[in-house]
Amino acid sequence: MNKEYYKVGGMVLVSLFLGMTALLVSFGAGCAFETKGTNSNREVIAMCVAAALYLAFCQFWVAPRGRSGFWAKLPTLIALMVPLLLVARTWTQPIPWLASGCLGSVVGTLIAHWLTARPQRETPTVDSSNRGRSCRRYLLAGFTLLVAIALVIPIGVIPSVLADTNPGINAGPCGKFFGITVVLDLLAAAILASALWRPHERDPSSKGTLGTTAFLALWLGLAYSAFGIGILVGEFGPGLRIASAVLVLCAVCGLITTALMIVTSVIVDRARLCAQSVPQLTSSPQPC
Repeated sequence: MNKEYYKVGGMVLVSLFLGMTALLVSFGAGCAFETKGTNSNREVIAMCVAAALYLAFCQFWVAPRGRSGFWAKLPTLIALMVPLLLVARTWTQPIPWLASGCLGSVVGTLIAHWLTARPQRETPTVDSSNRGRSCRRYLLAGFTLLVAIALVIPIGVIPSVLADTNPGINAGPCGKFFGITVVLDLLAAAILASALWRPHERDPSSKGTLGTTAFLALWLGLAYSAFGIGILVGEFGPGLRIASAVLVLCAVCGLITTALMIVTSVIVDRARLCAQSVPQLTSSPQPC
C-alpha cells in the first residue's frame, strides 16, 4: 500500500512540473500571435488551444493505467491545473484559458482510460510476439529520426545561423540554443537505444522511457517549428530560409517520434493489463 502511495505521489509531483511547463507552451503560443497594446482574439485563442492540447497530452502520460473509474486519475488532473490556477489571477482574461486547460486535461484522462483500459475478454496469445515486433519497429523508427535530427541540425542549420549578419537574428545565442537541442536529441536517442538493446527479460518499454522520449521530442519539435516558421516569415537571406525549411522538417520528425511513442505506450499498456487479467496464461508480459 505504501508503495502505491509513493507512486501516486511521484506522479502528482510530475504533474505539477508539467503544469508549469504548460505555462511556457501556452504563453509561447500567445506571443506568436501577440498584438502590441492589447490582448487580441488571436492571442487568446492561441493560448487556449495550446493549453488544451498540451494538457491533454500531459494527462495522457501521467494518468494511472488500468484503474477503473475517473476518481483514480483525479489527483494528477488537479495537479496539472494548479499552476494555471495560480497564474490565472494575474491575467486579464483567465476564464477561457482555465476552461480550455480543464477541458484538455479531462479529454486526456478519458483518452488514457479508453486506450489503456483493462481488456475484458482479450487473452495474451502468440499475438504478443507480433506486438513485440511492432513495438521495436516503432522504437527503432523513433531512434532513427532522432539521430537524423541530431545530424542535420549541425550541418544544415547552425552554420547558416552563425554566418548570417542580419541584425534581426542574434546569431551567437541562437547557435548555442541549437547546439543544446542537438544534445537533447542525442539524449532522447540514447534513451531509446538503451530500451532497444537491453535484454528481453528486462522490460524495455517502461512508461518512463516512452514518456521521457515523447516529451523531449515534442518540446524539440515545437521549438524547431517556432524558429523555422519565424525565420520563414521574416525578411532574412536565402541561407536562413534554407535553414528554416530544415527546421520545419526536423519539427515534423520530432512530432512523428512523439506519435510513435504514444502508439507504443498504448500497445505496451494494453498487453500488460491483458496479461495481468489472466495471470495463469502467462508468466510475465514481454510486449517488446
